Amino acid sequence: MAKTTSKETITTFKRIMKDLEEGRYKPCYLLMGEEPYYVDKITSFIAENALTEDEKAFNQMVIYGQDATVMQIADNARRYPVMASRQVIIVKEAQQLKGPDGLVSYLKAMNPSCVLVLCFMGKSADKRTEFWKTAQKYCEILESVPFRDYQMQEWITTYLKEKKTSIEPQAAALLADFLGTDLQRVVMELDKLFILIPEGTWAITTDMVENSVGINRDFSPFTMFKHLTDGNFAGVQPIVQYFSENDKKYPLVMIISLLYVHLSRILRYHALRMENPSLSQEGIGKLMGGNYYFFKEIIQASRFFTFRRTVRAMELLCFYDSKYKSSDRGEASDGELLMEMVCKMMA
Repeated sequence: MAKTTSKETITTFKRIMKDLEEGRYKPCYLLMGEEPYYVDKITSFIAENALTEDEKAFNQMVIYGQDATVMQIADNARRYPVMASRQVIIVKEAQQLKGPDGLVSYLKAMNPSCVLVLCFMGKSADKRTEFWKTAQKYCEILESVPFRDYQMQEWITTYLKEKKTSIEPQAAALLADFLGTDLQRVVMELDKLFILIPEGTWAITTDMVENSVGINRDFSPFTMFKHLTDGNFAGVQPIVQYFSENDKKYPLVMIISLLYVHLSRILRYHALRMENPSLSQEGIGKLMGGNYYFFKEIIQASRFFTFRRTVRAMELLCFYDSKYKSSDRGEASDGELLMEMVCKMMA
């Protein structure tokens, strides 16, 4: 079975939300996956909107997988609502249910006046089981997969666009580098940004991001990487010093991870160029996908980070990541390890 992609996750999420917003509820929702953001969004919407406040007292139930049996869940789901058109049963941490195959008989003959929501948090249902095979036939399923680092700039831009707000490409890249791939954290910071930026703002700039989120553009991993690709050691040195002095905010493992993301993009660019020597830059850009502004940054970075230098730099990242986590690192501080690694990359 092909793995679910992040694009498929978003498409399924939007389709389910459209149905819910229009009042079309299915008898069972199986919400699962490593990325909890979309699972929580759907669950919260159902919990808040499927019933009126007066109806919830007798018709809405939240159960935790470790505290219930599949038999109890099925028995409750077969009940009829009390003075309401439906009842809602939300099973959180459903991955902790013992013997989920016990729900198969209920799924094959579900109570149409019950909305059963099964939330598998941090993982997906076992796709070898009878439960999964039956759920595919009778349930509305969302598998929420984790996003890749290189997808986050576009995700942030799209999220803000849906809120009728644009963002400068460099500001989006700065946020993506700083916030990582945890969608709940990203959304929390973006919503905070809406509160802190001037009222009536329709376009978010890099300055607004720096002032509101607390990111310093001059001392960010994004800026350090630009100096690296320019061969500008004088620009890299004070940033490394800043990271060393603020190692709780910028731990070495995070810097290594972000550098790995940047270098992976460049390596992919080189690989596509070698595989498609007759293809134009525009054609390579389409194969890579993403924002064109960001693609231009990759092209510029590739001039310093040739294929060989990129491979060597990624080997250094792996070496220093191992050294950072090792007890044999000696007395070297995180800042000293970072400086040593950067110097070797630029050599």
